[in-house]
Amino acid sequence: LLPVVYRLTVRKDLPTYSRIFEVLHSKAEELGVQLEPAKFVCDFETALIPAIQGNFPNTQVQGCFFHFCQALLRQVGRLGLRNDYINNQEVRKKVKMLMALAFLPVHLAPAGFEIINVGMSGQLEALYQYFQQEWLPATNIKLWNVHGVSVRTNNHLEGWHSRMNKRARKHYLGFYQFFKLILDEQGKTKTAVRQIDDGYTHGRGSVRRSAAYGVQQQRLAALTFKLVHNEITVEHFLSEISYHTPEPLRL
Repeated sequence: LLPVVYRLTVRKDLPTYSRIFEVLHSKAEELGVQLEPAKFVCDFETALIPAIQGNFPNTQVQGCFFHFCQALLRQVGRLGLRNDYINNQEVRKKVKMLMALAFLPVHLAPAGFEIINVGMSGQLEALYQYFQQEWLPATNIKLWNVHGVSVRTNNHLEGWHSRMNKRARKHYLGFYQFFKLILDEQGKTKTAVRQIDDGYTHGRGSVRRSAAYGVQQQRLAALTFKLVHNEITVEHFLSEISYHTPEPLRL
């Protein structure tokens, strides 16, 4: 996965994002390139998603699964459930089953939510009400659903940002220092593209996965197969998948 476009902005609003995509369309037309990506994987920014949908109407927009989980965990903190999440296994299991809803086929997500919601009370019930209002409307489910999806996060982009920050060595660079950093990065990207075109694999153009990730993917595929063939229940599926949801960076 390689960076090919860099943008500098001072705002994150709909007009700004729309203008960025207009410039991309214009440049693509100038180069004779048909700019019709099959999918965008992005954070759940309220301005970014409608900008994508407005400028790429035939493109699927998929929210980042990791950021979906982080949004739920932030709400856990806001509702005062932090200690319960850390110390109460049942509360933690219920929260992670909410995250696991993303792996269900879209049409089963509402039913899965109702299964988890049975018998809930107190602040945990407040978390479910938040989920129902924020994430469960039919138009939103497809944004966070990752059933059958291989690339579920944009964490590779976060990793790129982290590497660039380390290379910068300080929080604020002068314009020419920053420009030199971007030119150097672009040079490395062009080299990687040439190597890939010549048939070589390259670390900058691939996503490295651990052995544990491979085992997790096999487990997910096996459970999904059993679910769609009615060999296990939705509740069983959610319970098992909950063990493979991410732990919070901060809570």
